[in-house]
Amino acid sequence: MSGASISVQGLAHRYGRAAAALTVLDRLDIEVDGGGYVAITGASGAGKSTLLSVLGGLDAPQRGTVVIDENDLHDLSRNGLADYRRDTVGFVFQHFGLLDTLTAAENIELACSLDGMRPRARRSRARELLEAVGLLERRDHRPTALSGGERQRVAIARALANRPRLVLADEPTGNLDDGSTERVIELLESLPADHACTLVLVTHDRRLAARAQQRYELRGGRLHPSTKVTTEHATAIGDPEEPDAVA
Repeated sequence: MSGASISVQGLAHRYGRAAAALTVLDRLDIEVDGGGYVAITGASGAGKSTLLSVLGGLDAPQRGTVVIDENDLHDLSRNGLADYRRDTVGFVFQHFGLLDTLTAAENIELACSLDGMRPRARRSRARELLEAVGLLERRDHRPTALSGGERQRVAIARALANRPRLVLADEPTGNLDDGSTERVIELLESLPADHACTLVLVTHDRRLAARAQQRYELRGGRLHPSTKVTTEHATAIGDPEEPDAVA
């Protein structure tokens, strides 16, 4: 079993109304085979996070079609989108999004509970995922007792809780130091093969983008194929830009 396929045609999205409206996506197209690994770069405010929100069912497509496997997101009701997010999508955010009052294992178990998983199965799934990301020995630690890299690895494990077929990562290395970044990059790269999912991420980290199977730059509301940049060259380019202004 492979990850979810993606077919986007003519996607448009804007904020505001009339003359004051800001168009961030403009007749955008993209096709991704199941099990693919896609990296999207672009200037701050280009709309990268908006695109992920639409793919993840957090924002409804305003114009155009967004089909994830057999799901045409434009046709889904509010409850249908909620089911789609629960059953198909796993999210990884720059700021981790873990609950500080819960342990690493409990954060994952909470995500499992949304799918109606029984307590014993939730504990087993959390243990399995923490072992997969190399943090089983930290299962009883709360996020405040973990490093940034460890928190992001827990967040990735949580994103996999319900076996999603599509993982969306928004600046997943944006808050990490170089040492933690490399480990998180390797973990993300392993997801399509090890967890039968499609991975789409937006990033300012050229090292991360250079290693994807499909690479695009979001510019002028559309995706433009990006030339491959070697990891060595990307490291020499310099620091990444600031995160997006557009959510």
